[in-house]
Amino acid sequence: MTTKQNLSDVIPAMFISAAIAMIFTNLVDYVSVLIDGIITSRLLGHNAYSAIALFNPLNGLLLLISNAVSTGSHVIISQYVGTGDKDRANSVFSVTLLIMAIAASVIAILWLLFPDILLRTAGVSLEKHPQLYSDMTGYINGFMFGMPLLMIIQVIGPVIVMDNGKKLFTFSAVSMCMFNIAGNLLNGLIIHAGTFGMGFSTSLSYLFQLGILLTHFMKSSSYFRFSLSAFSLGQLPEIIKAGSPTFVKKLANISRELFINRFNLAIALTTAAVAAKGIQSDINTVLFCLGLGVSKTLITMTGIYYGADDRHGIVHLFTYALKFSLILSLSVGTVIFIAAPLIASSFSNNHEVIELASFSIKCMALGIVPDTIVSAFIGYFQGINDRRLLNVINISDRFAIPVITAYVLGTYFGSKGIMASIAVGKLILIAFMLVLMWVMKKRFTIRFEDLMFLPESFGGSENDNIYASISTVDDALKESRRAEEFCINHGTDEKKAKQMSLFIEEMAVNIVKHGLAHNRLKTGVDYRLSINNGTLCLTLRDCCGYFNPVAFYNAHKDSSENMLGISIVMKLAKDTRYFNAFNSNNIIISI
Repeated sequence: MTTKQNLSDVIPAMFISAAIAMIFTNLVDYVSVLIDGIITSRLLGHNAYSAIALFNPLNGLLLLISNAVSTGSHVIISQYVGTGDKDRANSVFSVTLLIMAIAASVIAILWLLFPDILLRTAGVSLEKHPQLYSDMTGYINGFMFGMPLLMIIQVIGPVIVMDNGKKLFTFSAVSMCMFNIAGNLLNGLIIHAGTFGMGFSTSLSYLFQLGILLTHFMKSSSYFRFSLSAFSLGQLPEIIKAGSPTFVKKLANISRELFINRFNLAIALTTAAVAAKGIQSDINTVLFCLGLGVSKTLITMTGIYYGADDRHGIVHLFTYALKFSLILSLSVGTVIFIAAPLIASSFSNNHEVIELASFSIKCMALGIVPDTIVSAFIGYFQGINDRRLLNVINISDRFAIPVITAYVLGTYFGSKGIMASIAVGKLILIAFMLVLMWVMKKRFTIRFEDLMFLPESFGGSENDNIYASISTVDDALKESRRAEEFCINHGTDEKKAKQMSLFIEEMAVNIVKHGLAHNRLKTGVDYRLSINNGTLCLTLRDCCGYFNPVAFYNAHKDSSENMLGISIVMKLAKDTRYFNAFNSNNIIISI
């Protein structure tokens, strides 16, 4: 029986750099929304701010299909990337962009034809809330120009991060935020275009961000290309299935917000309670980007390891992601709880608004830790396409538990009860998830891997895999000998086993000598050798500078005398694939 060795820090290095980029860019996006609210409240009054806050669930409703389709495409794309299938990955990418164009047209038509119906859906009507109606209408009219741009950014943003463009993605988000702030101040202090100006400046900021992001696809090294020839509508059912949990989650989330908005409007004694709930929603949106960033990163990274049929890699990834989530969310939640009064006072001078908002922010801070943990599970389950479990969690998390909790607490404690429900509901949800998993497993278990719900056959048996971390020449020599033994023990003839051993030695030594010295993350090489139905599969993964060994071999196979093992195995291989994702080189060879 082979023994597992500890993997190198390649997986944590890949995850933490991508997660921080996703969290930061989401944070910047939402800080832009938060500053929108502060500027609007300060310069246009809290009635205008309340109207804009009530637009959030309607905005989610309008983006429902695009969110589901874009997330579904990221799941499928990452799985194709994990198997090195570039053509299919680009086909899904191209089809998704086409769907976004169609969805944007439908949204524009709906707003033009049925504006009053959409506003009433959000709980705002001319008859009941005339003081909010005109402000909300003006904001949507300005924001609608940016809707198709936002939908395209939703598709290409995570793809660019996957394609080693996280710095560009981060820069684009910061630029968008700064542009939006400048536009809001210009509107509030000089132009005086009301809420329309606030919405339109946001639209212009999306245009600015999209222009920056599109420069990524002008590079020759870009893995992804939009192409008419790549269209294949046969990918559409796959995308829809993979995105269906996001559709369920977003629909549940929107239904919850609509219900709570209406309930809060019904029981609120003053508009201060409406404004305080809006402030909580804005801060909530900013802080819960921690969970969103972790979830988005896990969707694509899990998809890559799931596509590669790598059980040990996926367990290592998810374990690290949960530890990271717990430490980060606990730290941030503590700071926000302490700073709640100061944050609330930045929105308004109204004493009642500040008091209610401070209470609501403290409640929200208490809910950050469980929400981030739940978000990590949601991203992971979406990455492995476990739609059954994911849909139950999404409906419970986004609708059933928060609505019931808000209704019960709101009935007894008014608006404060609704605000407190955000923390109480998350704690109830964690307990519910544990019970649900035990019921589905048909037994009580605290073993972490049992809660991941991976198929029993996933990744093959323990005896059919070896894993290692290679960081020195001695490591490479040791693993080459171990690989030879592994091949012989699994029925491979001695000649082929020797060739595989020589290949691993040459490849690993080359990476150690020429790659690790330039590795900023100071990681080694993740190595896996497995066998399935008589086929040997070798995977090497490192975080060194961009290097495609397949292309290098093809360019030098006739001139180099120092690649004997590589040359032999390349000729024997029935399939050789290379991809670079999250700043890591990945080569997969099947023999």
